[in-house]
Amino acid sequence: MKFALRFKKVLIVLSLASFLMFILTGCSSSQDDINKKVRIVLVGNFIGDENAQKLISELEKKSGDQIYVDQILYTGDKPKSEQEFAFMQKLMVMLAAGEGDIYILDKKLFTNYAQSGAFYSLKSFVSKNKLDKFVDNTCYVKEKDKSKTDLYGIKADSVSILKKYGFDTENKYIAIYIRSNKFSRAQKVLLALLNSN
Repeated sequence: MKFALRFKKVLIVLSLASFLMFILTGCSSSQDDINKKVRIVLVGNFIGDENAQKLISELEKKSGDQIYVDQILYTGDKPKSEQEFAFMQKLMVMLAAGEGDIYILDKKLFTNYAQSGAFYSLKSFVSKNKLDKFVDNTCYVKEKDKSKTDLYGIKADSVSILKKYGFDTENKYIAIYIRSNKFSRAQKVLLALLNSN
């Protein structure tokens, strides 16, 4: 009798362990799939899953790369609801974890993160691809530990593909995250975004 009870307990523990392994394997492979793609993080208004999927499809055709879009609700003010607070925490966690490749965010966040060294310099990228029309003085920021300003962002105001799918581009900046391990791929996707006009 004792053996039968122990056997049942062992079976239950093994079943739970197998179930957990299944869940974890499923989650990690899904996360691995996302991490293989160039991740665009839209910080602002929601465009919805359907529009995000359309944006992804169009950008994948234009760039020839795989893309994933994250959406983070941000009004520009201090969070007023638990949901807004959760989204700001998600943004901070993503940056701390080194997630995301291209960030599109408002002037305040762009400047704060650029001053902290969160973005790649885009000076040679802009020059090489003749993208000066997307740049003005506000795209240049001085990092806290450097003596000169550098070009860390590109204005999103006139990026029509983002507007087409409902993302508010007014006073937004596009930057490539310094911890991205897909810098050259992110540049191609950024070029596809900018050449969608």
